[in-house]
Amino acid sequence: MKIYLAGPFFSEEQIALIQSVEKALDNNPTVTEFHSPRLDSTSEYEEFTPAWANETYLKDMHHIETADCIVALLDYEHGITDPGTAYEIGIATMLKIPVIGLLTSGDTVNIMLTESLHAFTKQISDIQSYDFNKLPRSSYQGNYI
Repeated sequence: MKIYLAGPFFSEEQIALIQSVEKALDNNPTVTEFHSPRLDSTSEYEEFTPAWANETYLKDMHHIETADCIVALLDYEHGITDPGTAYEIGIATMLKIPVIGLLTSGDTVNIMLTESLHAFTKQISDIQSYDFNKLPRSSYQGNYI
């Protein structure tokens, strides 16, 4: 099963979290490969230029479109999910790609995200043991905004 990992990596705390999920995916026997945009920094363009932004966007859209499943980190700041991650969840939903949501801190998520999740967890260890071949469902547990 090919997984796309959606989540922010703008701070040391976010990088540590996404690295933990990358490790969990790497150790999951039902994951044949995963794409984490954090690990894909190759570009022929200077970082943060319009050409770089376009190239990055197109690469991420390609990896979402070719994924079998999305793992989305719902943690961000002040109880609000990262806007890029929310966008990636929306794209996956429209492409009918199942989304597994992970919220490790806080307990409030926007209903547009919660209602588009195939499964939900609050534990990184669940990502490592999740059967991506069978894709068991689980509902969001928490507060809504």
